[in-house]
Amino acid sequence: MLLKKIDSLIVYLFIFIHSIPLSGQEYSNIPAPDSSRLKLYMDCRDCDFSFFRRNLPYVDFVRDQKSSDLHLLVTEQRTASDGRAYGLNFIGSGAFKDLHYKLVTISPQSDTELQTWNRLLKTTRAGLMPFITRTDDIEKLDISYFNDSTIADPDQKNFDNWNYWVFRVAAGSDFETEESKDEFSIRGRFDLDRITEKLKFRADISYYRNIERFNDNSEIIESLREEIDSDAEAVFSLSPHWSAGIFNEIRTSTYQNIDLSHRLGPAIEYNIFPWDKSDRKIFSLGYHIQYHYYDYMDLTVYDELQELRLSESLRLTFILREPWGEVETRIEGAHYFHDLSKNSLTIDSELSVNVTKGLSFYVEVNAGLIHDQLYLPAGEVTLEELLLRQRQLQSDYEFSAEFGISYTFGSIYNNIVNQRF
Repeated sequence: MLLKKIDSLIVYLFIFIHSIPLSGQEYSNIPAPDSSRLKLYMDCRDCDFSFFRRNLPYVDFVRDQKSSDLHLLVTEQRTASDGRAYGLNFIGSGAFKDLHYKLVTISPQSDTELQTWNRLLKTTRAGLMPFITRTDDIEKLDISYFNDSTIADPDQKNFDNWNYWVFRVAAGSDFETEESKDEFSIRGRFDLDRITEKLKFRADISYYRNIERFNDNSEIIESLREEIDSDAEAVFSLSPHWSAGIFNEIRTSTYQNIDLSHRLGPAIEYNIFPWDKSDRKIFSLGYHIQYHYYDYMDLTVYDELQELRLSESLRLTFILREPWGEVETRIEGAHYFHDLSKNSLTIDSELSVNVTKGLSFYVEVNAGLIHDQLYLPAGEVTLEELLLRQRQLQSDYEFSAEFGISYTFGSIYNNIVNQRF
């Protein structure tokens, strides 16, 4: 009896599998690849590709840039009002290699995700026009223009009642409870910005408090971490390449044994590339000099409760986003003048390379040599402080790395959108 049921199940499964259509001819509404259509490779980190495939049915989306007629590289930068400035770089290849230009669209912070995609879609459609005019689809092309006659004054839409000032307030809390452990934290933040082409002013203050209680055989162990941090900066645009600024920070941290610290000082920066190209490439060198005042909670390993120090730092930033991939590297070295052995060197680097058709490689490295922990408290670290992370530990270095490869093969076309289940 059991064998008969198994045989029946196999027969039904065989019939079901062979009833599934294996050819796209069963679905006449699916846009089939067309060799005469423009082949588009869309390179956008956070885009909803299903949305663009649905709304751009007159191009063939391909999964590999080397198979494309057009590489659309989308870059993103935050605007002064916490919106997003998208740079759409249209990079032609093959018969379209002479077409290479950039369009920009701004998505304000009030935009929903759908509104942002619609803005990008509208700009993409406009940017595709010079490419479409070189294909057979030019006969199907129609252009319309919407004139908003409700705006009587052309400058009215650019009027800003806030005069570029932007305010942000955020607060939150979370808690967790178990039989032997309770944890509660609260945090808040206030930001104040005013950013124009000539001057960038930013200020913020944040508060964080975390309490953990452990019940060990009726013995209560409590851990407290509290931090207050306030930053302010004013950066002046001196030329397309040069910038200057002044930076200020006030901080308190139980974790770093700091009752009060204050940093203040000027800085200057030079970018080899003009700053209006910063969404694609940055190669800048910045120099900071600052005075530091420290008031410690406990006596430090250097026998200090208070100290006033002067430091300098040099930072190299390199960012490049190209059709072949992306690289971002930041290297910074710093030292105190009173003792040159109190120094640090850090490097953060990310590299992503499209090696060949379908194959890409990425690596991320974060490393640092640390010899400037002036705030370390004297005395041995207790087991309780170590386990509960109540105190910053001495360390001469830190390092982390991640790397990998990915490979995609199969059909180069990916026009079909199917999001069932």
